[in-house]
Amino acid sequence: MKKLIIAANLGRIRVLKYREAGLDPIDQEHLLEEPTESGKEHVLSVQEWVTDKAGRFSQGNAVGVEGGMSYGEEHELKDEIERNAMRRVASRIGEIVREEDHPIWVLAAPRSILPRLESMLPVDARQSLEYTVSSDLTRCPLPEMEERFL
Repeated sequence: MKKLIIAANLGRIRVLKYREAGLDPIDQEHLLEEPTESGKEHVLSVQEWVTDKAGRFSQGNAVGVEGGMSYGEEHELKDEIERNAMRRVASRIGEIVREEDHPIWVLAAPRSILPRLESMLPVDARQSLEYTVSSDLTRCPLPEMEERFL
């Protein structure tokens, strides 16, 4: 049985594969991190997302002097940035699961994004998902991950 553990948040994906114990008594079951599949996902900030200073009008300043108050609002911009980042992470997780030929797998993500991330996963990836863990384990040391999942 092949098992895969994927820890994700909006900016990072970590892929761990389960390795069974071998015939040698020294060789025990363990988790192996896949550095080629693990990686950071760039999440755009508001400053990178917008390119101009919409709503910036001078109010009583001299001509050519920048300043004044902004009447612009973010209009759900931060939520949209989060949704886009979550879509990218969900599609990347779907690719990883598909490349591994849909093994039984576990998803660990922060409680604040886990339900939405799970709903954005491709259908075939969701079907092979065994269970979820509501915790951000993207930076958890490997020995602690083994302790938790083995």
